[in-house]
Amino acid sequence: QETVTGLFSKDCILPCPFSPGNDEVIYWKKGGKNVHSYYYQSDQLAEQDPDYRHRTHLFHENIPSGNASLKLSNLTLTDEGSYSCYVGTQQDSTKVEVTLRIKVPSYYALEYQKTDTKRTLKCYAFFTYPAPRISWVRGNTSIQETGHHETRDGVLYSLRSDQNIINTTDPYYLFKKKKLQRVLQLSVSDQLSKAEGSNTTIPCEYSSNTSNTEGFSAVWTLNRNAVISVLASFNGTSHSYQPRAHINQNHFSLMLHDLTASDSGEYLCNISTPHYTKLTVRTLQV
Repeated sequence: QETVTGLFSKDCILPCPFSPGNDEVIYWKKGGKNVHSYYYQSDQLAEQDPDYRHRTHLFHENIPSGNASLKLSNLTLTDEGSYSCYVGTQQDSTKVEVTLRIKVPSYYALEYQKTDTKRTLKCYAFFTYPAPRISWVRGNTSIQETGHHETRDGVLYSLRSDQNIINTTDPYYLFKKKKLQRVLQLSVSDQLSKAEGSNTTIPCEYSSNTSNTEGFSAVWTLNRNAVISVLASFNGTSHSYQPRAHINQNHFSLMLHDLTASDSGEYLCNISTPHYTKLTVRTLQV
C-alpha cells in the first residue's frame, strides 16, 4: 500500500516494484478503468480508457530489473483515487495498491486593516484543493478565528480567515494546520514619539537568514487616516517612493528625515518570502 501526492497539471510516478522474472505482464487499473497494459514486451493500449490516453508511460528499460512504476502526466483532479498494479511473471505475481492524492498549490494574500476602533488581519487563500485548514495563535495560545468566508469554483476552494487584533503585547501567528507550517507573524510595538524637523529610524523585525531566500522582499507602508501609501521597498535593490523615506539595505529599517506632523500614523513593515510573511506594526507620533 503506497500513497502518492501529485500536483495539479504536473506529472507524478506511481510506484510498483516486483520480483524480476520472465515474460512480464503488467496491468495498471483504477476501479474498472484500464489505465495501462503491457505484455509481449510492449505496451498494449487498444483497450486503454480514454481518460488516460497519451498520459501514461512505463519505464521499459527498468522492467527487467523489477520496476513497473507508471508515470502519469498532466494530472487532473479526477485522477485522485486508488490504483492497482498487477505484475505477473513465469516465476511469481505481485499486486501493489497506490492511493493518489491531488493537490493544487495554495496562493495566499494577507491584508492588514486598522480603523479608529480596531485592527484586523485577513488571510486569503485562492483557488486551492483540498480546502486548507488554518489556525491562529497569539503568543503561545491557540485562538479561534473571528471571521470566516469560503467559496467554491467547481472543486477549487477560496477562503478568507479573519482575526481581530485585541492584544498587542503578544505576537500573532497563522499556521497551515496540516504540517503546522507557519505562514504569518504579526508584531505590534510601542508608539514612537518624535519632534517636528527631526530624523528617525523605525526598526523592522526580521530574521537574517530569510533575507538570503529567493523571492525575499521588504516593503514599508504608512497607514494614515485609513489611507495606505507605499514609502520604500527592497527586493534585491532599494526603491524609495517618498523623497524623505529610505530603506536600510542591511536591516531593512525605515529612515525618515525632516519629520512633519503629517508623518504621524501607523507604519507597517512587510517582510515576505514565497512561504512566509512577517508584519511589524509601529505607530509614530510627531
